[in-house]
Amino acid sequence: MKKHLYFTGFMASGKSRTGRALADRLGRPLVDTDNVIVERAGKSITEIFEQDGEAAFRKMEHDVIEEIAKSEKPLVVSLGGGALTRPDNLKLISESGTIIRLWAKPEVLSERIGRKNTRPLLANLNDEERLEKIKQMLKEREKNYAHANFSVESSNDCSENHVTERIMHMLKFWENHALDVHPSEGDSYPIFIGKNIVPDAAIMLEGLRLSPTYEFLICTDTTIAKEQSVKLSELRGQAGRCPIFKFQAGEGHKTLHNLNQLYSFMLHRGYTRKSCLLQFSGGVVGDMAGFGAATYQRGIPFVQFPTTLLSMVDSSVGGKVAVNHAEGKNMIGAFYQPKAVVCDISVLSTLPPTEYLAGLAEIVKYGVIYDEDFFTYLENNVEKIKAHDYEVLKHMIFRSCQIKAEVVGIDEKEAGLRAILNYGHTFGHAIEKLTHYELYSHGIAVSLGMRVAARAAVLLGKLSEDDEKRQNALLDTLGFPKYYNVNVDAAWNAMAVDKKAEKGTRVYILPTKIGKVEKVCNIDKGIIANAWKAIQASEVL
Repeated sequence: MKKHLYFTGFMASGKSRTGRALADRLGRPLVDTDNVIVERAGKSITEIFEQDGEAAFRKMEHDVIEEIAKSEKPLVVSLGGGALTRPDNLKLISESGTIIRLWAKPEVLSERIGRKNTRPLLANLNDEERLEKIKQMLKEREKNYAHANFSVESSNDCSENHVTERIMHMLKFWENHALDVHPSEGDSYPIFIGKNIVPDAAIMLEGLRLSPTYEFLICTDTTIAKEQSVKLSELRGQAGRCPIFKFQAGEGHKTLHNLNQLYSFMLHRGYTRKSCLLQFSGGVVGDMAGFGAATYQRGIPFVQFPTTLLSMVDSSVGGKVAVNHAEGKNMIGAFYQPKAVVCDISVLSTLPPTEYLAGLAEIVKYGVIYDEDFFTYLENNVEKIKAHDYEVLKHMIFRSCQIKAEVVGIDEKEAGLRAILNYGHTFGHAIEKLTHYELYSHGIAVSLGMRVAARAAVLLGKLSEDDEKRQNALLDTLGFPKYYNVNVDAAWNAMAVDKKAEKGTRVYILPTKIGKVEKVCNIDKGIIANAWKAIQASEVL
C-alpha cells in the first residue's frame, strides 16, 4: 500500500466524516486540507473565495497538498472537492498515496448541501438550481475523479461503519495493485497481481463502479471451464451468479462466426449497454471477448482475468482485441482497453508445460526489446523460472506488464514505438499460418521467430553474433524448440499478409543489442531466406 490515503469526491460526499473513521481504524492522523487552509488564512472558505478569489484558494490548497505529499508519516487525508482539478495536485497525490473516491447521487448531495447552504460555489440557490448546478459540476469534474484508485458509495442508507468496512476490504484487495496502464488515448486502468485473488473480485468490481450498476457475463472456453472449474465458479459467485458463455477452445475458433455466437447469446438474454464482460481464459478468448465488448452496442466495459502466463504478460494488457481471418491473424479488430486486469498466479498451477513455455517466450522478448537488466535477471534465475517459483513469477509478470504499459502509454495504437512489441511476431505469425495454427502455440512460434529475427539482424550487421548467441542460449536453457524446417517461398508469401505491414512495405523489428530493437523495412528477400536458416534442422550452430 502506498504511504498516504487520500479521500476525494464532491462536496458533502462524506470525506471528512469517513476519513476520520478510517483514520481511527488505522491509527493514523487525519488531515483535512480545507481545515488547514482555514486555520492558516484565519478566515472561512467562503470568506477566502469572496475576498481573495478562487485562484488564491487553489494556490493555498496546492501548498498544503505539497507538504502532505512530502510527509514521512502515513496520513489519512480529506481533500477538497476540487483538489484534483489541478494536474500538479494530481501528480503529487497519485505518486504519494492511494486515492479513494467517495460518491453519492446528485439528489443526496443536494439535500446534504442544502441543510446548511454555506458552500461558496452553491450558495444562494434554490433546491432545483442547486441540483442542476451539482449535476453540471459533477460532469465537469468526472475526468478528475476518474483518477481515483477505487470508489465507494456514501449514501444516506449506509452507516459510517458500513462505508469504512467497504474501504477496508478494498484496501486489502488493492494490496495486489501492481501498476496502472496509462494509454496515450483514453482512461487509465489498474493491473492486479497476486495469489488466489479471484475469490475477492466482487470488491474490485464495486471499487471500479461496475457493481451493482452493471449486469455481468463471464466469457471462457471449453478447456478452461473444465480445468479451472473451481476458480470459474468462484468468479461467477463474485459477479452475482451471472451466466457463463463458453467459446470452443483453440486458435482455429477465433473467428467472426464464433464471435457472432456471443452476440446472439447476449441479445437473446437482453444484455444492454449497462453490461460488462468478465474474460476468464487465455489470449484467444481475451481477444474475442475484448472485441465483442468493443463492438456490442457500440462498446461495453470488460475486465481481463487471464489464465495463462502468455495472456498475463501480453494480450491482456494494451487493448489490442481481434479475431482471425482466413487471410491472416488478428486482421479484424480494434484498440479497446479493459477496465482492469487481474493476474491471479494461482490459476497457473494447471497450466501445461508447453503453455507455460509459450508465456516465457513473450517474457524473454521484453528483455530483448527493452531492458537488458531484465534479460540478465532471467538468465540468472532459469532454475527458479523452471520451478515456477512464486516470487520470480510475480516479478516476471510485473516487469513484463510494466514494460508493455510504458510502451502503450507512449503509443497506444501502434503508430510508432509500440511496433517494437512485435519482435519475433512477423516470422512467428508466418509459421503459425503455414502450420494452420495447429503445430505450435503462439508463444512457441514467436520464440522461433525471435531466432530468425536475430539472424536477420546479424546478416544486416545490426546485431553482434555474441548477442544472437546470448538470446538463443537463454531460449535453449528454458527449453524452447530450436528448429522448424520452413518452406522459404511459402513463408515469404505468408508474411506479405500481416497486420504489421504498411502500404508497399514489409516491416521487421530487429535487435541491435540486448535491450534495444529498431524497425527495418523492405529487407532483401535473399537475406530473409538466409535468416530462416537459423531454425533449419541442418543449421550448424
